[in-house]
Amino acid sequence: MARKTTEAQPEAEAKTDTDIFARIKADHDTIRSLLDRTEEANGSGRAVFEDLQRELWAHSKVEEGVFYASLKKAKEARSETIEGLNEHHLINGLLDELNAMKTTDSGWKEKLQVLGELVRHHLDEEEDELFEQARDVLDDGRAAELGSLYADRKGHMMAGLAPL
Repeated sequence: MARKTTEAQPEAEAKTDTDIFARIKADHDTIRSLLDRTEEANGSGRAVFEDLQRELWAHSKVEEGVFYASLKKAKEARSETIEGLNEHHLINGLLDELNAMKTTDSGWKEKLQVLGELVRHHLDEEEDELFEQARDVLDDGRAAELGSLYADRKGHMMAGLAPL
């Protein structure tokens, strides 16, 4: 099924780098980079892990409240949305466990590897499957509206999570 567009805008003009899909994809790219940096730090990267943790917390809460909530009544995206919520729950559990450990503790690196695998799987699946389903449900105007709402809430969330 083709992506919905408004009558006034052809599909090529309706696409924007600030719609919900572009905003979430940009977050995903940031998360991938922070994961890479945390893994490369090899146990000495507590500060970058804390950045990753803040980004994942903010991203998941805002994504759930804006993107997933907009899809809750769409039968086309219901299964992928529920799966995404469950993956967020698992990711948060691993973050809590890692946060309770020192980066030099036995098993920290391995637990970080599991987190990385789960997060990368989640991001890829969301971009490859859920985005496609959501584009069938959300017209370009609604995607742009959700993108603005997402950016606003994400900004507030990150400010609230910033270290003192």
